[in-house]
Amino acid sequence: MSEKTIMDVSRWQGNIDWDRVKASGLVSGVMLRALGCKGGKPYVDTTFERNYAACAARGIPVGVYFWLGSTVAGGMANTTAMLRSVLEGKTFQLPIAIDVEDPKLKALTPAELSALVRLYAAEIERWGLYAMVYTYTNFADTALDMDALAAYDLWIADYRGWRPTRKHGMWQYTDEGSVPGVKNGVDLSHAYKDYPGILKRAGLTRMKEA
Repeated sequence: MSEKTIMDVSRWQGNIDWDRVKASGLVSGVMLRALGCKGGKPYVDTTFERNYAACAARGIPVGVYFWLGSTVAGGMANTTAMLRSVLEGKTFQLPIAIDVEDPKLKALTPAELSALVRLYAAEIERWGLYAMVYTYTNFADTALDMDALAAYDLWIADYRGWRPTRKHGMWQYTDEGSVPGVKNGVDLSHAYKDYPGILKRAGLTRMKEA
């Protein structure tokens, strides 16, 4: 397939004019931030529900990412419970990405952190959804054991102007993209897989019944 352009947004983009985004034809899908993290505690992004509803109403393919910001005991239980609550009842055409870039995570060794990420990915898969790992090149090189995460698609951020050599399913190539309807610069990525087709064929578009 030819590459598709994917935009990712959070509360930092403020109010988005989704009609203009759709009409522009510039993006083939959107990754919405579901959870942020402050002081080691997760919170639901204040724009998530509104943006999800707007994309669903306009037929814009949607996936999710959430910030991994806690290494403390109980952190995973809190994060996954909150994530599950916001994903339930929704349909996704793009993956659910674990955003692994918080400097606090470097308190763990690469092996320990990668093991933690695998636990999150396994939980997402247990829900019947498609798990992906997001990070940036230097973090992947220094803070993660990427071989241990090879079972999962990688969404890699690298703004140096050339496609990374590390195997990946999506490349976030800028944080200064311009899309009508979105204020200021926005993150844009190339997707190299037909995620809507993959998820649909595999039955991974909607969370399983508990």
